[in-house]
Amino acid sequence: MVRTTCAILLALFLWSCAATLPYAADYPLTGEHFHSNDGVLTGTIPKGWFYSTDDSVDASLAAWLIKQDFSAVLLIRELSLDRETSREVEREGMTFLATTSAGLHLDAAGESSIQPQEFELHQVRFCGYEVPGHAGRIRVVVFTVRGRYYECEARPVKGRWTDDELKRMFSAQQSLLSSLIF
Repeated sequence: MVRTTCAILLALFLWSCAATLPYAADYPLTGEHFHSNDGVLTGTIPKGWFYSTDDSVDASLAAWLIKQDFSAVLLIRELSLDRETSREVEREGMTFLATTSAGLHLDAAGESSIQPQEFELHQVRFCGYEVPGHAGRIRVVVFTVRGRYYECEARPVKGRWTDDELKRMFSAQQSLLSSLIF
């Protein structure tokens, strides 16, 4: 009886600690692929979005996807970390990388804290957080590939967004992340 109870409690504990996906990765994709400007990432474009290859794209962006009605963007950018911060990310993990990334976004949002959430897609670790923005919440997801650090930002850029619309955009971001090939 004691063994059974211990086994059940252990199973419940492990289940509660398991990282779950914060948003569904079921947003439909087009089948069209994009390649990041740095050549490291390849992904599939979500339906209703397009990949901008415009020469005026900020050089710091690895990829820039725009919603067809120009109301939102999905940005992927490489994070440039100094050697000490890189070592700290290696020691502390994805939550530390998310906190470091958030330092860039929190000043603009006027927030002082985030709630990072780690998750895994196809055996790749990610960590996301949300901050307020002008048209609705902004979601940023950080990850590492081949010793490089990236963030993928989902941002509404015009209009006021409902929670359901934001969840749909974050689902598009999640599907994009799920499609990435390194």
